[in-house]
Amino acid sequence: MRFAHPELLWLLFLVPCLWMVFVATRASARRRLRDFVDPRLQGVLGIEARDGRRVARAALRLLALALAILAVARPQWGASEVEVEQEGVDLVVALDISRSMLAEDIKPNRLERAKLEIGDLVESLDGDRVGLVFFAGGAFPQSPLTVDYSAARLFLAQADPTMIGSQGTDLSSALLTALELFDDEAGRARLVLVVTDGEDFGDDLESATAALREKEVTLYAVGMGTAEGAPIPDVDDTGRRQGFVRDDDGKVVMSRLQESELLSLVSATEGAYARADRGGLDVERLRAEIASVEGSVVKAQRIVSYQDRYAWPLGAALLLLLVEGFVRDRRSRHEEGVVA
Repeated sequence: MRFAHPELLWLLFLVPCLWMVFVATRASARRRLRDFVDPRLQGVLGIEARDGRRVARAALRLLALALAILAVARPQWGASEVEVEQEGVDLVVALDISRSMLAEDIKPNRLERAKLEIGDLVESLDGDRVGLVFFAGGAFPQSPLTVDYSAARLFLAQADPTMIGSQGTDLSSALLTALELFDDEAGRARLVLVVTDGEDFGDDLESATAALREKEVTLYAVGMGTAEGAPIPDVDDTGRRQGFVRDDDGKVVMSRLQESELLSLVSATEGAYARADRGGLDVERLRAEIASVEGSVVKAQRIVSYQDRYAWPLGAALLLLLVEGFVRDRRSRHEEGVVA
């Protein structure tokens, strides 16, 4: 026999402690009684009988308490082996935090909408691990793989272009950084979700794509923005807006969604692409895509299952309390007649 919560068995020490308190209280009461009632009259008055019933009731209550503690600790016996299937996904979200993500062709802007949509996606996960990578002209891991979705959303809320000094969109660096977050745990699908406006991907995408295929990582991509594009707000270090970003000729720079490279990348890893334009990102569709990958990776494992038997001590405790209810402290009619 084993207990699911053996730490609760320490509560059993309450039973002898309570019994000692009862015994001490009873002894004190008996001493006071002897001061007022002659011991020879106590039997005639039925005091001894009533005292015995009090002892019996106290014993029944404490025994019921002990059985209740055993029930709460969940005794288990009768082990059996069962085979369970474990499915899981390790998802690393690579979020573009370059200045172009501040463009407002998606309200309130591309970055803020991406944070909201990714947050909804993270909350829809169930047992899957999620990690975060932020990138612009470089990349860095923001959160390791975790099932603490609240922590992941907290890290996500901090995403801001000022976190990376070098601007641009170095996707190859983001993908290689994302690969570093994966471990060798078997039985889990590996996914990378890139969220970017796709403006400048760097020079080493082929080697990054090859590394994804080598580690059997599926790439999903979300394009943030519209084909028409929007100007990029120019903000200072305090976040205060100072007009729009301009090129060397003084013209306002327009940032437009570039999808061609993203489509090629997801095709190379048999992933999927979704566009988040003015209508937002279809989180349910993306979650359905992730779930379809999850179902393809299964690890069977045999585990020992124990049968809960808490009902036995719990039933015995209730029975003792029922019996205790029939043991009365008051004198019976027979005893009253004797005294009369």
